[in-house]
Amino acid sequence: MFDRKSIGVLTAVVAALFVMAFAHQAFAFSAGTGTPFTYSGNVIAIDDANRTVTVQAGPNDSIRFNLDEGGLVMRCSMSSSFDDLKIGDWVNVTYFQKGTGPYIASEIDSARYGMQHC
Repeated sequence: MFDRKSIGVLTAVVAALFVMAFAHQAFAFSAGTGTPFTYSGNVIAIDDANRTVTVQAGPNDSIRFNLDEGGLVMRCSMSSSFDDLKIGDWVNVTYFQKGTGPYIASEIDSARYGMQHC
């Protein structure tokens, strides 16, 4: 059914995906110290110049995140860019806080109108 070349190519693709999955996890842990945290809510403010995004989870519950220099922005778990973030986007933020410093986002995964629309 499959020749040796097809099986070899398929094996290489699966191996590459496996390596990419672990590299992604390794990056998230290298961005800060300790255990990463997650925060979900709607984007209420974006500062393009400083690469910050403010996310609101409830009426009196919002956090401003600085996107790490090597931070990832995803849309529905696919690679995207900071410029694609919009007010009102639902986001899941993976972040660290170094001491009492700012919240540093290692990944922001967004959906235009909530995760059910990915």
